[in-house]
Amino acid sequence: MNQNEALEAFSRGEMTALELRRRLGGATYGEVLQRLSEVSLPLPRAPEAGREEQIARAREWMFPKHVP
Repeated sequence: MNQNEALEAFSRGEMTALELRRRLGGATYGEVLQRLSEVSLPLPRAPEAGREEQIARAREWMFPKHVP
């Protein structure tokens, strides 16, 4: 797996940040962000399924004026 393939796997959520950093030769998380940006890949997103209640609580805590 080359570096771009590793970045794509990370972006799809198929690889952890720690594993990616190791594959990139000990890259810092900042370097990972920079490399993702250079190849126009987004950060991985955690699935919401099963976490809706936690996400709702976090939104209420972070944005109390916007709670319906």
